[in-house]
Amino acid sequence: MIKELKMDCDLAIDYIIEHVKVYDTLELSYNRVFTPGEVLNIDTSEYNGKKGCKVVIHVSEETFTSSVEVDLEEIKDDLIEVTHIPKGTDEETVILIDKCDM
Repeated sequence: MIKELKMDCDLAIDYIIEHVKVYDTLELSYNRVFTPGEVLNIDTSEYNGKKGCKVVIHVSEETFTSSVEVDLEEIKDDLIEVTHIPKGTDEETVILIDKCDM
């Protein structure tokens, strides 16, 4: 089952913090980058007095396998779409990102 949501980038980051767990599948589309894979860690620590949200994803690609850390607060203005699939389910949430106010 696919559920589509529309929200701005700040609400999308809040959704990730509240709903995405380690080992879930997360697909991030931002700028010209597509990062699909399994979530290994979510770090919501404060950095230099600012709210933070860094996600470590084990990228699942046929040509290479790697882990990347994406700082969602840094790329939030470039976020286009986020797909979340909780581990062990076939439920899929697709978040279409409206432009954030700058």
